Amino acid sequence: SRTFFRDCFVRCLEISYRSHEIVAFGNIGAWRGSIEEAAINPSIVVFFVDSTDTSSTNDLQFLETMAAETPVVIVSDIDDVNYVVRALKGGARGYIPTSLSFNVAVEAVRLVEAGGTFVPVSSLAMDRNRQQAAAKTGDLLTERQMMVVEALCQGMANKQIAYELGMSEHTVKVHLRHIMRKLRARNRTEVAVLTKDFFERSSDQKRSEAEDGSH
Repeated sequence: SRTFFRDCFVRCLEISYRSHEIVAFGNIGAWRGSIEEAAINPSIVVFFVDSTDTSSTNDLQFLETMAAETPVVIVSDIDDVNYVVRALKGGARGYIPTSLSFNVAVEAVRLVEAGGTFVPVSSLAMDRNRQQAAAKTGDLLTERQMMVVEALCQGMANKQIAYELGMSEHTVKVHLRHIMRKLRARNRTEVAVLTKDFFERSSDQKRSEAEDGSH
């Protein structure tokens, strides 16, 4: 499916970029080999990151070193705001979720090639909501709900959360419904994203207090 997606994407880019030569590679290794052999100097690199392919997510580290010389745009089915932020901090100049239309993707590529930066509005909104949620999580949720969220952020399933906290699985589901309503989250993933900063700040504060107490 990845080869099919790449070929379709290349054909569409060729139609939209008639003045450009579009060259596609199956992986980073093939691309690097071609650069060394033919001294290719691309005006822009469009890199597809597949959530089901761990090698493509690891390749992002290499792109971070390459982005200093060539604008990089990432196309991905990963819409996690943390990943988007990581990619942009690593040097990517654009992040295009596959949920966007191809016309929007083309304009995003044009924008980056012209020197701009493209970030999906949905990611900006999620990041802002995450910061706001982190600031008020402690006030919105009860102590028991906080324990449920903390377990959820550790990747536990409802059954495991129920066992760890000594409650029924039904009670866990009721807590999660109340938590999602209070945080205006649509699912468990959004709850984890929105509250991640709160628990990171709490952890940092506890670590700082422990270090102060040891002096």
